[in-house]
Amino acid sequence: MTEKNEKLLSPDEFKENVYKNVGLLESLDEAVVNQRLKADNKGCFGILVMPLVGGIVRKATKSARKDLKIRELNIKAEEILARQEIKDLLCKNLDATVNLPIDTAYKITPVLYKLALENDENVPFDSMLFAIISRKIVKEGVEDFCTKVKTKPEKDKAGKTADKKSSGD
Repeated sequence: MTEKNEKLLSPDEFKENVYKNVGLLESLDEAVVNQRLKADNKGCFGILVMPLVGGIVRKATKSARKDLKIRELNIKAEEILARQEIKDLLCKNLDATVNLPIDTAYKITPVLYKLALENDENVPFDSMLFAIISRKIVKEGVEDFCTKVKTKPEKDKAGKTADKKSSGD
């Protein structure tokens, strides 16, 4: 997914790329960009120049997200995070005190890196992908991410799916 082959980087160099990409993604976040561009009592400059500059900055930010293939990487990140075995491995390293993407990246990059070493078809060597995964976990909240478990419908002795009813019926 990336232009350069990040598989050839040392683990420390790869981690450094992940951390840099977390910062890059934070700076390209639409909400952050819009907040920075708000013109609050900036006089003539804010009234005349900021709308023009804001349009240019928004367009540049959108172009950067497109060039970095953020949409495609978001889809891949969702696929990876939907796998229960990967989710379980990640959650072993996370706790409720982790609330920043950089902290999450610090804790999960070694796990994802190991998974990529084992099979880079399932988890590609892509520092931007790892950064996106870190941000997704924080956005959802570590506790929510780690407590959501896919439940399978229970089957009775005959192999039929049993409907759960409340005990108060």
